[in-house]
Amino acid sequence: MSVTKSHHNLDVVNELCIQVIDDGTAEPEEAKETLMENATRQVVIVKKPDSGFGLSIKVSGGNHMKMDLNIIQGGSENAQNMPIVISKIFKGLPADECGELFIGDAIVEVNGVSIEGQSHDEVVNMLKSSGDQVTLGVRHFTHMTPFLKPAQSLQPDSTLDQLFDGRSSRSNKAQSESRFSDSKWQQHIGGQEKKWKTLTSLPLAMAYVTRYLWGTDNIRTNSFEVRAVDGRSSGIVHCEDTAALEQWIAHISKHILSLNHKSIKMSNKYLHQSEQISYIGWVNEYLNDDDQEELKIRWQPRFLILKGSDVCFFDVPPLNSEDLNKCVYLYKCYDVAVKQVPNTSPRRDKRDNCFLIETPMQIPNHYLSFESAAGFELFEQAYYRTVYNTITQMQSRTFACNFEGRPSGIVFDIKQGISLYDIPTKSYIWQYRFRDLQAVADDGKLCVQLSFTDDRSLNPDRIEVKDIECEDVVTVVFNLHSFVLAKIVSTDPDYLKSNRYVGNAED
Repeated sequence: MSVTKSHHNLDVVNELCIQVIDDGTAEPEEAKETLMENATRQVVIVKKPDSGFGLSIKVSGGNHMKMDLNIIQGGSENAQNMPIVISKIFKGLPADECGELFIGDAIVEVNGVSIEGQSHDEVVNMLKSSGDQVTLGVRHFTHMTPFLKPAQSLQPDSTLDQLFDGRSSRSNKAQSESRFSDSKWQQHIGGQEKKWKTLTSLPLAMAYVTRYLWGTDNIRTNSFEVRAVDGRSSGIVHCEDTAALEQWIAHISKHILSLNHKSIKMSNKYLHQSEQISYIGWVNEYLNDDDQEELKIRWQPRFLILKGSDVCFFDVPPLNSEDLNKCVYLYKCYDVAVKQVPNTSPRRDKRDNCFLIETPMQIPNHYLSFESAAGFELFEQAYYRTVYNTITQMQSRTFACNFEGRPSGIVFDIKQGISLYDIPTKSYIWQYRFRDLQAVADDGKLCVQLSFTDDRSLNPDRIEVKDIECEDVVTVVFNLHSFVLAKIVSTDPDYLKSNRYVGNAED
């Protein structure tokens, strides 16, 4: 088996292509299906009483005609001249029941009239004026399907080792070969010329590379798997030795990272400055016993995004702005603590590169693992930047508390440091720089203790201890950590590379 790039001599590779030597045993039906891939098909759709065709067409500017089938906007007003492509088929409606429309089909004719050169609005009007029956000329665009199919949760019971089923695309071989049918490689083996044929190809944008057996901490020997954003799998790719394995994983990961970076830049063009995305990528979360009892799995992939001040967990990557609001968990970066679990310390199982995201909420902390140490470092640096940018914009936060029996407010200010405001006297009764903070301790319930270096102190060790009572003590402590973190990043960012927050696997 050979794993090849789909686009040669480019700095960034968009797809992973898996090929084998063509021994000439391909069935005629397979070739026929590939040849028929771009043929125009005539599909008749008849309305039911009191219902539409089963189509919903998105229109420029956000308007849409309710017909219960989703179509990506194309037409002449599209600067890239993209076709109008079916992206979703709703069950139980005429478009679904006809059995002849598929995700990835491009509409090229309406009632025998070509839509070439027509604007999106004009195509909408053509469909509206069709009456109770419309004949669509459609052509399948296989290479569009991976970007139109809603991403599936990467679960072991979702037929991930196969391509889309027949309702959403063509057969597996046609799906994988159509784009590369005219680009077979040639190689001389044993004095004879050999051709390569493509078994499958996967889009690498937001893809996921893993060496682990699904849902476990068991690592494969010299083998890996790539799973695309649409849930498709490369299958298990076996390498000759460890060196080849590491080279392939590094090569594929490099291009995934580059494509993810492009996705971030593209998304940020349309997001407010305060909502800019700084990180996207896959991570695995350790499941509680109750969560994994039925399937007997312990790890589940999560798609992690740092957006503005938010830390977002998704089951599947968001493919549009609406999906960005459908995360499984959402936290403010200053309300959580990220702590590394060293590989040399006790862990929950054999997975390496683990870390904790601790939250003040009454739910278990997130115990997470990256596939590599480099993956964790990339996220960690992005998290530091996110905290720094957020705190810099926020400037200060104040929390209600009690100090020595008096109602007060503990204030964290990126410029002024840590101070206590006494409400009865409406004055600040003490203030320290962040550099003066020596230790923080809390009981996890009500009390937090802050220790400061103070040259004015009468204590022999020149340490002043302040005991404060807060209703949400964990949130106060995490916010204090975030302000200290932001201050460190602003003065000595390299310090954090060798002085990480460290957590315990049982936290």
